[in-house]
Formats: sequence, C-alpha cells, structure tokens
Amino acid sequence: MFHTYVFTEMPYPYLPPADLMPSNRISVPNSFYDPDAGYELYQKYYDIYQAADELGLDCMVNEHHTTATCVNAVTPLSMAILARITKRARILTLGNPLAHRPDPVRVAEEMATVDIISRGRADVGFVRGVPQESIAVNSSAVDMKERFWEAVDLIMKAFTTHDGPFNWEGKYYHHRNVNLWPRPYQQPHPPIWSPTVSAASAPGLAERDMTIATLGVGKEGCREIFALYRKRAAELGRPDPPLSKFAYSMQVFVGDTDEEAYAEAEKVKLWFKEAGRAPFQYIDVPGYLPPEVRARLIPYKASGNLPSPPLGPGAPTLRDVVNTPVSELTGGGFMMAGDPDTVFEQLRDFFDHVGGFGNLLPMMQYSTMSYDLTYKSMERLARDVLPRFMEEVYLPTVRGEREIRTPVAA
Repeated sequence: MFHTYVFTEMPYPYLPPADLMPSNRISVPNSFYDPDAGYELYQKYYDIYQAADELGLDCMVNEHHTTATCVNAVTPLSMAILARITKRARILTLGNPLAHRPDPVRVAEEMATVDIISRGRADVGFVRGVPQESIAVNSSAVDMKERFWEAVDLIMKAFTTHDGPFNWEGKYYHHRNVNLWPRPYQQPHPPIWSPTVSAASAPGLAERDMTIATLGVGKEGCREIFALYRKRAAELGRPDPPLSKFAYSMQVFVGDTDEEAYAEAEKVKLWFKEAGRAPFQYIDVPGYLPPEVRARLIPYKASGNLPSPPLGPGAPTLRDVVNTPVSELTGGGFMMAGDPDTVFEQLRDFFDHVGGFGNLLPMMQYSTMSYDLTYKSMERLARDVLPRFMEEVYLPTVRGEREIRTPVAA
C-alpha cells in the first residue's frame, strides 16, 4: 500500500524582518509570539490534519525547539491529539530527537501510549536532532550519534520485552528497572523510521531494517541513498526490501493549472528563505558533522553563503533553492508542483528514477498558507493524482506487471 503523509511544520509565520532579527532560530525573543494568533494557528493545523484523514491521507509531524519556524515542540503531544481526532490515518513522527532527550524510556512510553490510543496507527521516527538545538539543550554534539543509537537500542528492547523488568547499564543511559506500561498495540513494535540526507547513513539503517526517509535531496541524491540501502540489505542476505521501507519528503502543491501551482511554489521558496535565517555558529556546531563533511562547508562559510551545504548529488544549497526556477526544482525532484496531470508525471518519474518507494511525505502547508488553499491542494492530490498513480504505477510495479523504467545504478 502506498502511503501519503501530509506534513506541515506548524510555523509561526509572523516573523520579525531580517534587518531587525537576523536569526529566527534560538535567539528570537518570545515577545514576538502572540498567544491569540498561536491559538488560531493550532486550530488551522489540526483542522488540516483532520481533513487529510477524511481525504484518505495520512499524517506526519515533526518537532523543533526555540524556533518560530516550528511551534510543534513535542510530537508525542501532537500525535496523541491526532490519535483522538482522526479515524484511519497513520500518524508518523519524524521524529523524536533522541540525542536531545534525556530519557529514552520516556520516549518509549509516549510512543506506546499513542499507539494504543490510535489502535495501532503510530509510525515511530527517531532522529539525531539538528545541530542548532544542541546549543539550546546544552548537549554535546561530539557523541550525539553514539547516544542516538544507544537510545534506539534501549527503546527497542523496552518495546519488545514482556516478561517483567530488565536492567539497562549502557554508556549513556542507566535504568535499574525498565518495564513498559502500556506496551505498544502493534506487535512486536510500531514501524520504526529514521530520516537522512546522507548516503553514509543508509547502510546502518538497512542493518536495523528501519524505514529510510530522505528529505528534499532530489532525484539523484535519493537514488544514491536508496541504492546503498538496498545494496546493504543484499549483502546481509535479505530479500529486496519492500517499497514500504522507502520514503521521500518534498514540498507539493497541486493546482487547477500549472501556472497557479508554480505561483504557490514560488511562495514556498520565499518561506524557505525566511525559515533558513540562522547564524552560522548555530549550524556549525563542533563535533556534529564528520570531518570530511565539515571540510566541504568551509567554502560556504568563507563566501557568506547561506549555512546549508549541498544535501546530496546534484542537490542545491538553500540559496540555490531560493534562486532556482520552480521548473528546474520540479525537474530535479526537489519539489512537485502543477496541475494533477503534471504532478502525476512528476511523481511517476521520481518513483522510477529512485527505484521505487512506498511513502510520500508532502509538505503541503507553509508560512501563512490558508486552510482553504491547503485543502484544495490536498483534495486534488487525493482524488486526481494518487488514484491514478496507484492504478498505473504503484500496484502494477508491486505485482510485477510493470518494470521500473530507470534502473537504479549498482
């Protein structure tokens, strides 16, 4: 089954101008936050998710901290709300920033609770956490990856242990008595996801049989990452991973016409320009990046470019996104925009180029985009694009009646 998880970062879009506040992460005083406006925004965002459920779509949430760009600060809370107000949608967090959370067992309890409330509709994503937030929570970036994987192992053991308490004495976490109540509805545990924009992470995710989600890296970057995941699975003697193990996130707008959709996509680019305002020292946290990646950042730092290196092969920097025509961004798989026929063609071509995938994570609301406009785009996607994609592309591929037209390089 192909799943489409509608996504909004739940931004607080009423940001101070750049000349007044160069950064909109970490250091913006919350005096700029209007609680009444915040209330109305939350109503809109949860209405969008409820509408997605009614349209047969799924829901995805994420979290960030001390930033106006994402006021969904705790995904377990938003997941619990969605578990209660939706009926059939799967609810994905992408995800829990484990390296920033002090207690992995608490995360396991939260996710198990959501899974019970939703009657088995939770998809649990684990993320390391973005570098600027290590400053906000005063955590070391040097050993983030080690802490992340130990936290994953502890949570998985908590999910799957049902014969009484166990003891955990790790390098970073120490628990005398772990006994998960409630335990998850889905057995042996909810699906486990993790996102990456780096091909180097793909083999490790394959080894743990996690669903791999790539974020805005375009056709070429996504193809390389998926290929390395499949290659590692083959090296381990496993069958070819099902398409459900692969996911891709991008910005999507489906309009009545290409012209309308491209005009909205241009606004997405402007929002990224606003959302990307952050001093370099918050991004370039010592120890967060491997030395070889850190070396690649030096030219961007020296040139004063926006603090975002290329995400993957052929992937643009944030400045490139802002200055690149929408037609080129859609052609490269960095976003999808157009009328239903155009978006169908973009989705089909992306599917073939990356060797197939089973989960689309479209960001469908951004900045001040209204509920009505978001709903119309979701409705077109749900009624005019996805049924055709399922009938002509996805199901024939799964049944072996259709070959993927662009083979993935070995």
